[in-house]
Amino acid sequence: MKINGVDIRKYNAVQMTVDFQSPKIEVNTEWVENAPIPQEFPTNIQYGTMTVTVLFRGRGRNDIQRKMSSFLSLMTKVCEIELDGYKGTYMGSMETDSQEKTIVADRYILKLQFRGYMTDDEIVNVYKGPTEAAFETVGTRDTPCIIEVVPLKNTEKYVISGFGSDIILNNLKADAKIVIDGELGTVTELGRNKFSECDMWEFPVLKKERANRIYFSSADCDVVIRYKPMYL
Repeated sequence: MKINGVDIRKYNAVQMTVDFQSPKIEVNTEWVENAPIPQEFPTNIQYGTMTVTVLFRGRGRNDIQRKMSSFLSLMTKVCEIELDGYKGTYMGSMETDSQEKTIVADRYILKLQFRGYMTDDEIVNVYKGPTEAAFETVGTRDTPCIIEVVPLKNTEKYVISGFGSDIILNNLKADAKIVIDGELGTVTELGRNKFSECDMWEFPVLKKERANRIYFSSADCDVVIRYKPMYL
């Protein structure tokens, strides 16, 4: 098991059990008076939960307490959790933790509960001078994506369609990569802010389990679309 890339064996600890609970899903409907059928609204799906138990060993209770303290300090923010025996990464924030003594002084059990969601390895779709791209979103949650655009020549205007409203990029320079980052909410050109030259209503999001068809206004750019599948 790793927390933000740190193997918990560093703290003489080992993952014992893992239990997942899916998020509570309440379909949002309303039956308006005199309407023949109820009206359905978008369903807001939030966090699921995960409970993990971890066994600590050490040279007595004081040693273990210090190891546990260092271990818990990794989880003061949302963290990336790689679980032994499970594919993907759990993105979670710790909600509760509780310690349990064992009958011997050199062992403790720590029980942790997180709220979050599971992600898979990043999927990268590469297109050379495309005017159209088609792919199916993997995962059971909507997921933000990252679009990388590398102009093949100076281009005054470049339009990407298929993410709801159009994404319009202006004043593109040859070989100057533009990154529209739906995770961070940024638009950059060679690492510098280019938001003022990007016209869009919202950052790109891929809808769960949907066939996507994306259109580009010309073949003057190479494009990469990357995202991490997200699961309930």
